[in-house]
Amino acid sequence: MPIAILLFPADEQGIVFITFTAAFFPIMVSTRHAVRALPTLWEEAVLTLGGSRRHSLFNVVLPGALPGVFGGLSVGMGVAWICVISAEMISGEFGVGYRTWQAYTLVDYPATVVGMVTIGALGWLTSAAIELAGRRATRWLPRAEGTGR
Repeated sequence: MPIAILLFPADEQGIVFITFTAAFFPIMVSTRHAVRALPTLWEEAVLTLGGSRRHSLFNVVLPGALPGVFGGLSVGMGVAWICVISAEMISGEFGVGYRTWQAYTLVDYPATVVGMVTIGALGWLTSAAIELAGRRATRWLPRAEGTGR
């Protein structure tokens, strides 16, 4: 936080920087772990059968790492929401977090509850959107029976 305040004097720039930085690392670590967890035998098989490195990347590595990438995106989205709401409450001039904190300091409890519900609904919607995109991108994965999807 202090570095963001020093680097970005405008409040909104600092909020974007903090949110991006906080979300970037869980996504990067999860993606890196997913790629490294793939069996090297898969890539070697493609290369042995005459496939190029590019073919191996797009047809073996990326599809194999997608579940881990979407897991990281899900965690990163949660972290991003926590950071953006907190940063808006601390130093923002706009946003749901700012409005909720303003309502709380003005002892306007109905507006505070509306802000809290809005934050929860937006978090749920973004999480559901990432899950849906992940399910569509990884249709080839077997799903547990009885999930209804």
